[in-house]
Amino acid sequence: MSQLPRIQYTHTGIFCADLDMMVEFYRSKIGFIVSDRGVASTGHRLFFMTQDPEIHHQLVLFDGKPTGLPFNPINQLSFLLGSLEDLQAYYRKALEFGFAVDQVDHGNAWSMYFTDPEGNPIEMYVDTPFYTAQPCREPLDLSLPTGDILATTEAMCRRRPGFLTREEWIAATREQIRLQRA
Repeated sequence: MSQLPRIQYTHTGIFCADLDMMVEFYRSKIGFIVSDRGVASTGHRLFFMTQDPEIHHQLVLFDGKPTGLPFNPINQLSFLLGSLEDLQAYYRKALEFGFAVDQVDHGNAWSMYFTDPEGNPIEMYVDTPFYTAQPCREPLDLSLPTGDILATTEAMCRRRPGFLTREEWIAATREQIRLQRA
């Protein structure tokens, strides 16, 4: 197989039924800023949003989504946080905002899920120091001390087949990628 260049996924664009409401939600409740705005060649208004000064946009919101669609094609928008403490801070904020939050221990990640005003599922997550085969969906209580959460996750992962540390999984995956490109 010919070698393909490495890619880095950086952003998602979604159509919105109420663009102004969605921009305000992602600004005030998720913490993005509007980095640019304009009108696309299709005539749709759009807003570029980011939380990273080195990435022009991590999210693009377009107007023009029809209302009353029978199915939402967006499975989830996932946002990686820097630490378990950051996830806990977002969790507390989500409760203040009145969001219905689902907390999940995936073994390799701690996650919380809620929806935006148009019903798009949002995942806020942080990687754990462990790997376990997916899917894995165990209870999580983000109100507990971080040490308790870490110990519970490690014990759960060690009980499941194929336990690895995150570093071991990264090394194995790096080797798979190397072999794929060779």
